[in-house]
Amino acid sequence: MRQRTRALLRHGLIWGAVGAALAASISALAQITQRQLDPNQRQVVLVRQDTSDCSGSDVPNVGSPLVGGTLWATQLFDGNTSVKIAMTTRPNTTYRVSLKCVRPLGDLTTDDEGVANVSFAFPTNLVGPVYSFELSAGDAPGSKYQSAQVKF
Repeated sequence: MRQRTRALLRHGLIWGAVGAALAASISALAQITQRQLDPNQRQVVLVRQDTSDCSGSDVPNVGSPLVGGTLWATQLFDGNTSVKIAMTTRPNTTYRVSLKCVRPLGDLTTDDEGVANVSFAFPTNLVGPVYSFELSAGDAPGSKYQSAQVKF
């Protein structure tokens, strides 16, 4: 009887894990689909990288150990672009956020766990269809993040 109970419990745990994995996959697919449905929004990663060109052409938009955050750029109907940044990096650190080669946008400061969320807006006509961002906590190596290209 105990062996049968253990076997049923083991099968239940296995099917539970399979169900959880399937649910996570469906959720991820829904997020990807939702992202593609908004033609006015782009999502790119923030990569720990000291330099990049103005358009971020040499910043890979893929997951890696160097990715420290995500940036969402949304072109609004009022002629502005909204930028939302979410990061997890060094605790209690302030980064200067710049629209690369255009102008600074403001500061992002992480909390004691290294987490930060911030939003900015800028006139869409300040940039062309391809641009990028830089987050800088100084000039020391490893203190900057570059965004992958934002392409509209």
